[in-house]
Amino acid sequence: MDLKQIYIKKGGYEVAENFMAAIAGMEINTGIKIAKFIEKNFSSIEGNIVASKILGGLVIEDNEEPITFGLEINRSETKFIILSDLKLIPMDEYLDLMNLKNIIDSNKEETQ
Repeated sequence: MDLKQIYIKKGGYEVAENFMAAIAGMEINTGIKIAKFIEKNFSSIEGNIVASKILGGLVIEDNEEPITFGLEINRSETKFIILSDLKLIPMDEYLDLMNLKNIIDSNKEETQ
């Protein structure tokens, strides 16, 4: 099955259907927080990939619960980054990605 990709001109990246389906399948507030986190920290993702990689991310829910996720990214032949998949992961997996220095670097506190 061909996956249709959506190009986000402002962000400079493409979004695969698997990524969109993953966001759509989440609780709406969680999906919005993750999408905003990725958008806000895209510059730390952009220089961090040559071919394909999984990066960990962390957002804090309104009830102060941490939500950890894995973001699969690829660089296409056109040199754009493709956000190809997204999955919620346990904290242990996030910490493993952190130890490997495969996390989305965020120097800013999540405020929303």
